[in-house]
Amino acid sequence: MARVGWKDFIVWQCSIRQRNFRLHKGKPSEGLICNLYEKKTNQEVKQFISVLLEKKVEDSSRMFEFMYKRTHDPEDRYLKAVKLFSDEYFNQPDKFDGRFTATFSKDDPYLKILNSKKSFQAQFFERETGFDFPLKVQKLAKTKNEWKFTFWHNFLFNPSLNENVEIFLFSPDKSGLKSIA
Repeated sequence: MARVGWKDFIVWQCSIRQRNFRLHKGKPSEGLICNLYEKKTNQEVKQFISVLLEKKVEDSSRMFEFMYKRTHDPEDRYLKAVKLFSDEYFNQPDKFDGRFTATFSKDDPYLKILNSKKSFQAQFFERETGFDFPLKVQKLAKTKNEWKFTFWHNFLFNPSLNENVEIFLFSPDKSGLKSIA
């Protein structure tokens, strides 16, 4: 595995996400799926779709909430979200820091492992490009801006989502980033 800069991962993620919105109306591709595994045993824990966080999530969180509440038509909401994310949203990789979140049902059997003090590694891979890095995992309270950002982001695409979910924050250790091929 070769050493790479953290910005390489962020630019790659922004590019994949924008392409998914432009070509596939937001349907996640393989590169958005985090393969989480235990660092000590190298055993896979879970695969999940990630939501890339901005450095400052407050404004976008409020914007996502406004977009959701603005109309009762789920298709209109979805189309406006696709337009936003396919146009300018991912054009500025500098506004992202590499942290990401994921939403899980409250009865997900893997929540206990995610809440443990274990050390985790994340792997993202698509086509010939991939990244591997250690990270910290933290369950978010509903009062946290990252929780709100993720909830409203996901609600734009999943109108059946409710607040009876757990949202986790994944904070990479940027010094351990490696490229995989």
